[in-house]
Amino acid sequence: MRKILLLLSFLLIVCSCGNNVQKTMQENNSTDSVVAEKKVSDTDKKEALQGYPALVYAKVNKVLSQQSVNQNELDSAFFAKSYLDLKAEVLQVQDGKPFDQLFFVEYMPFSQGLCPPIIISGVKIESFKEDKAEITFTINDGEDDFVKMWWHLQYANGEWRIDDWSNYLEDEYGIVKGMREYLQKNKK
Repeated sequence: MRKILLLLSFLLIVCSCGNNVQKTMQENNSTDSVVAEKKVSDTDKKEALQGYPALVYAKVNKVLSQQSVNQNELDSAFFAKSYLDLKAEVLQVQDGKPFDQLFFVEYMPFSQGLCPPIIISGVKIESFKEDKAEITFTINDGEDDFVKMWWHLQYANGEWRIDDWSNYLEDEYGIVKGMREYLQKNKK
């Protein structure tokens, strides 16, 4: 009987230690993945940033060439969650308001009314610091219509996401400031 109890005690200790070893290994693996995320060099981020408008507009052109455009598909693919949440709040507040009290009358953050295929040119990184950046570029539809764009981006989960934008480079702020002001004035 003693031998059985001793054997059970030994097995219990071994199993307990095994769980701790497994837990420690899992903790180390999750730490490694966080470290790997931080190991993305600024050079790699800048290269991804420089090519980001081309990546975005490849999808924009594909979506815009379809008969029905799903703007939410584009928004969720390229905008940061903070932007999407703010936009949803604005849409909720403006729901039921008369036309002259709407914030979003025509919402075309990518096309600006241009017809596909939209061509990008002159991508310039205006500022870059760790996980935040600003870029400017020009879009056109191969005709005489050109629109200068400004994007503020944040880097998270291995990709750049737009968290503010403007097509009026003369403005000192993007659409996010306008959305916040609209909410302050129109909250119930």
